[in-house]
Parts: sequence; structure tokens; C-alpha cells
Amino acid sequence: MTNKLRIKLGTIEFEVEGDSELIEREREQFFSLLPTAINAVSPVVSTGPQILEVVQDITEASGTPALTNISSNNNINSYDSIATFLKIKSFSKEVERVLGVAYFLDQIEDISPFTVKDIEAKYTEARISKPKNISDAINKNITKGYLGESKEKKDGLKSFYVLTSGIEWCQDYTPSEATTPVKKSPKSRKVASESSLLNISLDELNLEKYCDVSSLEKFIDQLLVVMLIYSREKGIEYFSYDDIVAVFKNKFRLPATERQVQYSFDKGGTMFDKKTEKKRAFHKLLSSGIKEAERIVAQHNIDNFTPTN
Repeated sequence: MTNKLRIKLGTIEFEVEGDSELIEREREQFFSLLPTAINAVSPVVSTGPQILEVVQDITEASGTPALTNISSNNNINSYDSIATFLKIKSFSKEVERVLGVAYFLDQIEDISPFTVKDIEAKYTEARISKPKNISDAINKNITKGYLGESKEKKDGLKSFYVLTSGIEWCQDYTPSEATTPVKKSPKSRKVASESSLLNISLDELNLEKYCDVSSLEKFIDQLLVVMLIYSREKGIEYFSYDDIVAVFKNKFRLPATERQVQYSFDKGGTMFDKKTEKKRAFHKLLSSGIKEAERIVAQHNIDNFTPTN
């Protein structure tokens, strides 16, 4: 069967006659050279051409269907770089990304045919890692009918071009929600909620000898008294940030954060001693800190003393 295909795009005309395989091959070549032809004829054209007339004549009747699926949408988006193109497309698979790079070479930069080295150069330009086997990805796209191998070599290497089905696939491709990269929120450092001090019951602390910690207005005063209680009653010397936060929340039912504790220790100056073990900071009350804690307890008890008749 002999087919005849004629395409007219304004002043540009294309006509080919032959079997289906020949027409398909010639049509691919025509569309690959079309952007250059349009720029030569009309430099002011900024968008892709519209096919004004497509005529297909069958000169010999046959039961075999005539060549179909002639694309009428050859619009080419404008991308300022290969990096921008790949970022917008966000191809989910390496085979798809190789096809996308091939499309960029063929349709955006008008480099056709292209070689494996041309594709590698684009990966380098986009500053992304190259696939382990670009040739394998190209062969898979050839099998899918998206790429074709040119008969002539380029720089002594096999060369390829993008078929119409590959062009249409790239133009229509949009990343799904599953393939769109999602920025992960930075992980916050977990503050240990467990402390060996939680194993000590309040009954063991003889709280009646001190004052009601929850009635103290300042956090630094609460901190000093709590440390005094554990030091005096249980012989605890050094406290970590986690120790303080844990007993405040779980034993005294008081709000506390690691930042509050650290700020109080930093501002306390000579009231505290500091040591570091395995990158963790520990503090203990010095004599000035003990005296201040005792003063707070005594003053609070005086203020809340109720004389009896």
C-alpha cells in the first residue's frame, strides 16, 4: 500500500509518499526540523505553529488501515534551562528523566540527533547525578516507541531522536502528588522525659521541711528550691536539663522547658557549678546557690506564717 502525506504550515509545506514506515520516519524528521524552519521564515514567531492543513491520500485501496495519529499539537514550552525543565517536570523514574533530557535537547535546544554524551552533558549542566546506564534507559524508551535510533552516527557514536509519541508524552506529563517532592520539616531534638529522679517519691523528699514550690513566682526561685530539696534529702549533686524538666512536670506539676532551665543556669552565675559528660551538661548548687535557696524558703515561710491565738 502506498500512502501520501501532505502538511501545510503557513508558507511551509511538507509532502511525502510511500509506505507507512517511510512516512512515519520522514514525518519525525520534519517535525524535528520544524522549529528551525519557522524561525527562518518568521523570526517573530514566539509560539509553536498550528497545523493549518493535514492531507493524507491513499492511492491504493487495501484492507490495511492508513497511517493515523498525526499530531496537531506541536507547541513547545519555553524553559530557561535544563535544571528548570527537570524541576518543573519532576519525573519520577530515571527512564522518564532520560527521555525528558532527550526531549529538551531535541525540541528546546534543537539538537537532533543527539548522543549519550549529549545527555550526560545536560545532567552535568543541571547539576544532578547521572544514571548508571543511560544507554539502557534510551533502549527502554526506544522499546516504548518514544525514541528512535538514527541511521547515521554522530561523532562516531550512535545517535538518536525523539519520536512524536515521545514529544507528546513529555509535553503532557505532569507530576502527580506522589512524585512531587515534599519538603520535610526539620526534626526537633527530642528531650528525654525520663529521669532517674522520677523513681523518688515525694514522700521521700520531706517537703514539709521546705516551702510550696508551686507558690513561688519566679522560675529561678523554683529551680533553686527543687535542687536544694533533692540535694539535701537524696544527696543528688548534679542535675541535667532533662532531670529538672522531668521533676518539674511529673512531680511538682509545674511547666518547664529545657530553654528555661538553660537560661536560669546561665544567668545564675556563681550559684551553680557546671560539668559536661558525653556532650551533656550537668549543674549543681554551689554554696551561694544553697544560701539563696535557703533564704527563699525562709522568707516564704515567714510571709506565709499565721500566728495562733
